[in-house]
Amino acid sequence: MKDQQEEWQILCASAAVERDPTQLLKLVRRINELLELKRARLQGRVFSTVARRRKRIFQIAYDELLLISRAQILKDRGYDVTSVLGNADAHRVLAKGEKYCIFLIGHAAPQAERQAMVGWIKGQFPGAKVLALNAPSYGALHEADFNFVLNGPQEWLATVAREAA
Repeated sequence: MKDQQEEWQILCASAAVERDPTQLLKLVRRINELLELKRARLQGRVFSTVARRRKRIFQIAYDELLLISRAQILKDRGYDVTSVLGNADAHRVLAKGEKYCIFLIGHAAPQAERQAMVGWIKGQFPGAKVLALNAPSYGALHEADFNFVLNGPQEWLATVAREAA
């Protein structure tokens, strides 16, 4: 516990937020959110956020930090998001039969693995839109409805907003 406190103090000092109580409180809240998400993942649960305000989004990420940050970005905009880490978790959660209108496929997995997931989603959820985020070195996922080369969330968020309206 003491080591964790020292680590947080170092982080806060290096970020110079200790001089601004509002920023410090914001940082502490964010750290607590991230820790809760981490605990949930370690317990084998998926991340389900926000009461159903709009159409539901299912995120498949292949990197834990990106999963958390994308889920938070979508949550902050009022979307109902279910996020999983990897195709195996996606298959397991989607087998429950819940409906989603948008599927967001992350970029940090081999192209063939991501392409297989897009094909499976298209077969299981006719009419759902698949939005693929692609690394600059990868090509587009041809079966996806929308493809974006990673360069910040602005472009793909606009598409999510349009499709979820």
